Amino acid sequence: MAQQKLPVKDILAAIDMNAKSVWDELSEDERKQVSFWLLNRYASSVTGNREKQELAVFKTNEYYNKNFNVLGTRHPKLQWQLLCTSGATGKIEFHKWIGFKKKTSDNSKGEKLIQDIYPNMKIDEVELLARISTKKELLQLAEEHGIENVKL
Repeated sequence: MAQQKLPVKDILAAIDMNAKSVWDELSEDERKQVSFWLLNRYASSVTGNREKQELAVFKTNEYYNKNFNVLGTRHPKLQWQLLCTSGATGKIEFHKWIGFKKKTSDNSKGEKLIQDIYPNMKIDEVELLARISTKKELLQLAEEHGIENVKL
């Protein structure tokens, strides 16, 4: 028999209402379906004014994220309780999904230049340096390293 999926909407509603006892009411199979990483992303995102959004991020970071790696998968009930504490607003909120940032290749020539100059630099460091450097700074860097005719 196919197992019924636990709706994320219902889980988020329980978190918003600070329903810590819901964890005890879930079956073992339903508990396995709860993805705390996924719920973390949803719980920290609420619609509304800026103050409400900032409070959601602050509470999630302060109560839940602070000990996320320490708790790991060893204490799921405690994770649930912390998540309920961080999302407790007393009313059901709309939680918008925060998607991942898409890579932009608008600075790929700058990244290539930096990689040519610093071949041992890590890729994320190359991307960061290319992103924070202006074209003028990159051209100056190329000139200092004897690279001519650079087009960015």
